[in-house]
Amino acid sequence: ASSFPDGRSTHTMSSALSTMAVRGAASRCLQTAPRPVARAKLSSTPTVARPGVVSLLRRSEGDVFLVGFLVRSVIDATNPRAVMVELCSERAVALKAQRSQERSSSGGGASSATGSPWEQMTRHYAADMAAGLEHAEAHGAVVVLGDRRQSETKRLAQDALARMGGLQGLMTNPAIQDGRVVAPLMSTWGRVMARLPREFAADPMSLMAGGMAGGGGGNTAEKLTQIFAEVLKDRALVREMVDIVGMVTPDLLEALLHSRDDFMFKKMNGELLASSNGGASVVVVGLAHMDGLEERWADKYGPGAVTSGLDVGGIFGS
Repeated sequence: ASSFPDGRSTHTMSSALSTMAVRGAASRCLQTAPRPVARAKLSSTPTVARPGVVSLLRRSEGDVFLVGFLVRSVIDATNPRAVMVELCSERAVALKAQRSQERSSSGGGASSATGSPWEQMTRHYAADMAAGLEHAEAHGAVVVLGDRRQSETKRLAQDALARMGGLQGLMTNPAIQDGRVVAPLMSTWGRVMARLPREFAADPMSLMAGGMAGGGGGNTAEKLTQIFAEVLKDRALVREMVDIVGMVTPDLLEALLHSRDDFMFKKMNGELLASSNGGASVVVVGLAHMDGLEERWADKYGPGAVTSGLDVGGIFGS
């Protein structure tokens, strides 16, 4: 069984954290000797690292829990003073309106699986951001909108595509023409296929065509959404997809990912830091942003300031 350096089991620590209803930084409740880091004095939150989508970013001013999903569990466990979500004001307003409409149409309960597969996939991605907003408000935490304006990202992405020559330029891209992208693409596709339900793996093209056309049975779109959701929960797969996009169109990747990582990192060390006022904070982002934010954090505070794949006492379980 996993245990902390002082001998406590993860199960015992899980119960302790849940009972104490942690207020502020988890490090205030869990005292161990701080880990030395080259360039910064850090908190002393004990951790057990394992594969996952929650990371602990330490700094003396208060811990930051970087979350890819499991949003509600992490916010409940840490009771943060501030929560930053990967939303701009434009998207936050639209998301709140969408959630309100869904509640009204479903009588106050969860929305049904309706709409095109793309609409369902978009709703699924937005669900974690909505959970961050709603759970932060429920805990009385300050909400920080951490992303660049959507209209600006769209403009930069369109500029990148124009420089590339649009779709025609994409198809004549050297990475595609000389086959460099084929091996990693096939490897990633193979891993995706291994995660698919049996009926989808047997004939994925027919099922996708039926779903996109609105046919193939009433639950086709829902199946596609579930498949997409499972892929997004695999950080290694997301990383591979990012690498493939970078091989083919690095300018587009810069617009959609890297430049937004820069923007969000500045928010984390500015508005989020001020709002958390020495306590714990939570940052809710898509998995594609986690590597970039962790790398920037390690550059600023030292590699020991980042614990990736965090499990604090088991309470963030899978």
